[in-house]
Amino acid sequence: MVDLNSLNSFISELSSNPYLVPFIISMLPVVELRLAIPYGVLVQKLEWTNVMLISSLGNYLAAILVFLFIKYLSEYFMKYKIFSLILDWIFKRTRKKGSRIEKYKLYGLILFVGIPLPLTGAWTGCIASYLFNISVKNTLLGTFLGICMSALIVTTLTLLGKLSF
Repeated sequence: MVDLNSLNSFISELSSNPYLVPFIISMLPVVELRLAIPYGVLVQKLEWTNVMLISSLGNYLAAILVFLFIKYLSEYFMKYKIFSLILDWIFKRTRKKGSRIEKYKLYGLILFVGIPLPLTGAWTGCIASYLFNISVKNTLLGTFLGICMSALIVTTLTLLGKLSF
């Protein structure tokens, strides 16, 4: 039996946790931790080490979910014309951008996820891993290391920008 008072207390406490915002932002496609870290540090004025850690965890969790479900979701949505067009565009673009991943596998994936440029990152890296049939082990390791690399770069740039004000 679920204790509703405990559940209500947990939800209230969770919603009042300011670190939930960077965690959720880091799970979003396109922006990922590239927005979550600067937002948490510069806007919310949270401790940078905690923001970096929680944003990395959120980004990795989203990446794992993308990788685990991309096959099933793409098969389902390909049945519908509008989604088929969107997915074809995403997959075509990912194949083009992910040529280094296909060539260098693990190391290409680490760099693709790790260098925080527009339209790269964990989401796109996991889609590319699926498209290029990279093993689960290499995908999980490469994505993790790439997220760590990206988090270090974004945090460093954020702190350097903060110091210049």
